[in-house]
Amino acid sequence: MSVSRTLLVRIFISALLVRWAYAFGVYAVMGDPGLMGTDSISFYAIAKNFALELRRGDVSGWHWLSADLQLMPFYSWLLTLCVLLAGAYGSIAYVLIQGLFDSGTCVLIYLTAAAIAERYALPAAIFAIINPTQIVVSGLIYHDTPFVFFAALFLLASVLWLRKPSWTLAFVIGLALGGGALFRILVGLWLPVQFGLLLIGALVLGNLRWRTVGQIASAAAIACLLILPVFLRNGLQYGAWMLTAQGGTHLAIWVVPLVQEAKDGTLWEKTAADIQHRAAERFGPPPANPFEASRQLEIVGREALRELGVLAVARAWLNGAAVNLGSPAVVLSPPIASLPRTGFYGTPGASFPEKVFNFLFHSDNARYAQWLLAGIIGVVAMRLIQLIGLWTALRAGADRIGLALLAVWVCYILAVSGPVGSPKYRLPIEPPLMVLAGAGWHGLRTIRRPPGA
Repeated sequence: MSVSRTLLVRIFISALLVRWAYAFGVYAVMGDPGLMGTDSISFYAIAKNFALELRRGDVSGWHWLSADLQLMPFYSWLLTLCVLLAGAYGSIAYVLIQGLFDSGTCVLIYLTAAAIAERYALPAAIFAIINPTQIVVSGLIYHDTPFVFFAALFLLASVLWLRKPSWTLAFVIGLALGGGALFRILVGLWLPVQFGLLLIGALVLGNLRWRTVGQIASAAAIACLLILPVFLRNGLQYGAWMLTAQGGTHLAIWVVPLVQEAKDGTLWEKTAADIQHRAAERFGPPPANPFEASRQLEIVGREALRELGVLAVARAWLNGAAVNLGSPAVVLSPPIASLPRTGFYGTPGASFPEKVFNFLFHSDNARYAQWLLAGIIGVVAMRLIQLIGLWTALRAGADRIGLALLAVWVCYILAVSGPVGSPKYRLPIEPPLMVLAGAGWHGLRTIRRPPGA
C-alpha cells in the first residue's frame, strides 16, 4: 500500500478547515449553547467544577482519575484542561481540539480504505471530509469524536495486522483500544470480540503462529492495563469490580421504556417514570453508592424486560438500528435542535412506522420538519451508495477478512446501542461506512464507464 504524505496532509487540512468553519460559525451565532448537546451542559459543568477543585488543591486520591463517574479519565482530563487553559473560551477550545481528532479520523479512513482496496481510498476520504455526522458531532462537547479517532485507529491497525502481523501493529491495537475506552467505555465489551476475531482471521489466513498469538496477547494486555486504574478505583472505592455505574440507568431508564414503546406504543416518559417508581417502592430512596443504585435499577430493568418478552425486545432493537442508520445528523446541530417541537421519543404512535410518520409529517415546527426531511433524503442516498460499495467490494475480491472485521464492528455498535437511536450513536460506525461509500463511488463510476474506456 503506497501512501502519499502530501495527500494525507491535504486530507487532514481540508477536513480541519470544514470542521473549524462549522464550529466557529455556530459559535458566532449562538455562543456556548451552539456547542452543547443534551448531555454537554452537565459534562461541561462537571469539568468547570473539577477545574475549580484543582485550582484550590482539593483533588486527591482516586478523584484525580476523573471529575465524575459519568466521565472516563481521558475525556475528563481533556475537557478540564480546556477549561483551565482557555477559561471562558474552554468550550470552543475543546471543540477545536475535537476538529483535530476528527480530521485525523478522516486520514485513518483513507488508510483503511486503501488497505481494503487502494481505488476506494480517495473517495472514502472525500466522503469523510464532508460527512455531516462527523462534522456536527465534532462541534458538540461530547466524548464521541475522540473515541471514534481511537476506534478508527484500532480498526486500521487490525486490518493491517491481519494482512501482515507485526509487534508494532499489535502495540498500536492495544494502545488504541485502551485509549478509546478511556474516552468512552463502549469499547470494553468489544475487547474479547476483537481478539477473538484476530485469532480467527490469523487462522483463516494461515498466519496463526506462537508469535502472532503472543502479539494478540500483548495487545490485550496493553488495553487492559490502560483501563485497570478505572477498574481498581471502582472496586476499591465503591466495592464494584466493574468499569461503569451507568449500566442500570441505561437499561431501566432507556432500554425498557423503548421496548415497552415498541410493544404497545406507550411513550418513553411514562414508562421511565413507572420504572423509577417501581425501583423506589422495592428498594427505597436511591443509595449514595452509584454502583449499588445501578444494581437496583438493573434488577428492576431485567425483570421488566422478561415481562415484555423476546419479540418486543427484538422489535425495539430493530427500531433502534433503523433510527441509528437512518436519522440525519442535522437534527443534532444546535441551530436546528433548538427549534421548539415535540421530540421523537415524545411523539405518539401506535407503531414504530406510525411514530416515524407523525414525527416527519405532523411536526409542530415546519422548519424543523423541512430540515429533517432534507437530511433523510441525504442519508438514504448515502446508504444506497454504501450498499453498492459493499456489493462492489465483495464482487471485486477486495480484502474480505478486513471487510468482515469492519462488518462485525458495525453489528456490535448497533447491538450495544440497542433501541436507543441517534446520529450520535452512529458515529462509531462512520469509518466503515465511509470506506463502503468510497467503494460505492468507485462502483458507480465503473457502471457509468463505457466499454473499453
